[in-house]
Amino acid sequence: MRRSIGLLLAIIMMMSFLAGCTTKNDKGKEAKEVDLKEIHGKIKEEMGEDYYPDREMTLDEIKDITGIDKEDVEEYIAEAPMMTMNTDIFIGIKAREGKGDAIEEGLQKYRTYMMEESFQYPMNIAKVQAAKVVRHGDYVFFLILGKHNESMEDAESKEALEFAQNEVKKVEDIINTFFK
Repeated sequence: MRRSIGLLLAIIMMMSFLAGCTTKNDKGKEAKEVDLKEIHGKIKEEMGEDYYPDREMTLDEIKDITGIDKEDVEEYIAEAPMMTMNTDIFIGIKAREGKGDAIEEGLQKYRTYMMEESFQYPMNIAKVQAAKVVRHGDYVFFLILGKHNESMEDAESKEALEFAQNEVKKVEDIINTFFK
């Protein structure tokens, strides 16, 4: 009897050890290796002329606005608007192994700053409030993207926010398809 219990405990410990060695995404599944360029390309393709970021961001710029340590970044694609009246930003980062938490924390801090402290033109408030950080394992994305809704007279209305959230959700859905 003791031998059976010991064997059972040994099997449970081994399974726990093996489970702890896999990379998990935010839904508890093993994270896949994906190509950031493919994700970025698909987003731009799907959004068409509603993809507004038109300037590549440097890793130094990302560090300046997020506090992310450059050594934690394995690969990235980041674009922002050339014109400051536009707020659309795409940041996709593949973190070095085990650094996903640090990248996510930096992007969440930047999201909070954008929502609570940065100056925004009234037409961009809903879009900034809809900003989202999406994570799959060591892949982390910061999104302020989507179609502008010029028909909304009050950019701070509930309808404007829902419209902006739906636009970001479309981009999030594109990203999620790469991790299924």
